Amino acid sequence: MGTPKKLTRKEIGWYVFSGIIGLIGLVFLVFGIVGDHFPGLYADNWIASSESGWLKNWSGLGYRYWGIILIAAAAFIAIIALAVFAKEGDRDADRERRRAQRLGASPVVDVTPKEDDKPAA
Repeated sequence: MGTPKKLTRKEIGWYVFSGIIGLIGLVFLVFGIVGDHFPGLYADNWIASSESGWLKNWSGLGYRYWGIILIAAAAFIAIIALAVFAKEGDRDADRERRRAQRLGASPVVDVTPKEDDKPAA
């Protein structure tokens, strides 16, 4: 197969960005679950009071829903980055293979099966 492709700074940056978004989403999700099941009075529940104090005022959604939304967004960003950079890697590998064939460094390989390799009918 060859040597593994080194990760570029741009690729690492996108993965780190999606990881941070996913981590924030996970924290929000945990806050939502803990806030709903916090024992005691509502006045002592700082998670539920903070949720209704700043988050539900402008969005109408709680910690749980924002956690799910952020985790889904992080997964989407990571999938898009993986697809884009995998395509770049395949394109670079094809370019190197064609260059090696042009220069005569590696012979062209025939991929048609021989008589011995064909399955019996």
